[in-house]
Amino acid sequence: MVAMVLTGIVGGVIMRVIQRQQRFYQGVNQIVVQRSQLRQATSVLPLDLRALSSVGNDILVASDSSIVFNITVGTGVVCELSGNAAVAMPPEILDSGQNLTSWYGYGRPDPKNKPKSAYTVYIYNDSSSLGNQDDVWSPFILSDVTGDKTKCVSSFTTIFDVGKERQLLTLKNQTGVPNDPVTGGPLSQYIGVGAPVRIVKKVRYKLFQASDNKWYLGYSDFNASTNDFDALSAVSGPYDAYSSTAGSTGVGFRYYDVDGNEIASGADATNRARIARVDLIARARTSGIIKAAGIQGGVNQQYRDSLAVSVMLRNRN
Repeated sequence: MVAMVLTGIVGGVIMRVIQRQQRFYQGVNQIVVQRSQLRQATSVLPLDLRALSSVGNDILVASDSSIVFNITVGTGVVCELSGNAAVAMPPEILDSGQNLTSWYGYGRPDPKNKPKSAYTVYIYNDSSSLGNQDDVWSPFILSDVTGDKTKCVSSFTTIFDVGKERQLLTLKNQTGVPNDPVTGGPLSQYIGVGAPVRIVKKVRYKLFQASDNKWYLGYSDFNASTNDFDALSAVSGPYDAYSSTAGSTGVGFRYYDVDGNEIASGADATNRARIARVDLIARARTSGIIKAAGIQGGVNQQYRDSLAVSVMLRNRN
C-alpha cells in the first residue's frame, strides 16, 4: 500500500511537470508563429516601397490601413517603333550577354495570356530641346502585348539572336492626353530607338477582415477589365483588428516628408508627392491564452507584440 501511494504521488508530480512543459512549449510555439507573421509583414512591403517615386506619382492612395501604388514590374529599352502606337523591346537574353529587358516577380505580361492588370508603360521622351530641362517620362496604357520574332533585327541584336521572341507593346494614351501632332498617334516624335522603358502595375496592400473574422494584411492587383481591384489575398497575419487609433490598429501606415513632418492619412496628390518615408507598424497577439515564466509576468493571457519598420523612398528626384 505504501509503495502504491508513493508511486501515485510520484506519478502525479511527473504528470504535472509534463503538463507544464506542454503548456510552455505550446505557448512558445504560438509566440514564434506570431513573431514570424510580424516579420513577414515588415519584410515583404519594404521591398516594394523602397523603389517608389512619390514625386513621380507612384503613390496613388495613402491611408492609415492601406496603400495603393505603382510597382515596377519590368524595364527595358525601345529597340524598334512599330507605327505610331507600338514599341518592341529586345529579347531578354541576348547573345552578347547584355540584359536590356528585365521582368520582376509575376509582372511579366504574357502574349498568350493577355495582361488583365492595369499596366502603365513609361517611356523616356527626349523632347525638342537640348539638355534635360524639358525631358519627361511619358505614360501610356498597355492595351495589348504580342510576341514577335521579326522586330529589332538591326538594333541591339546580332545574327545569333534570330528566332528569339521580342515583346511588342501596343500602347494608347491615358484619358485626356492628345495624340502627337506629327505622328498622329500616342507616341511622340521625340521617342525613338534607345529610349528607356519602365513598366508598372497598380497594386494594393490593405489590412482587411477575412471570412474567418480575423484580420490579415492583404494584396491585390488592379483589374483593367473590371476597373476595380481583385479580391484581397492574405499575405500574412492574423493581426489585431483595425482601429482608427494609431497606437492600436493591427497594421498601420504613417507618412513623412524629408523634414520628418507627418503627412496626414488620405493626403491628396500634391501631398502624396511629398512623401519621403513610410512607417509600417504591425501588431498581433497569440491565438490562445498562454502562461510562461518571464513572459508578461507569467499572467494567463494572450501574448501581444508589435514590430515597426521605416522605409525611405529612394527615387525622390
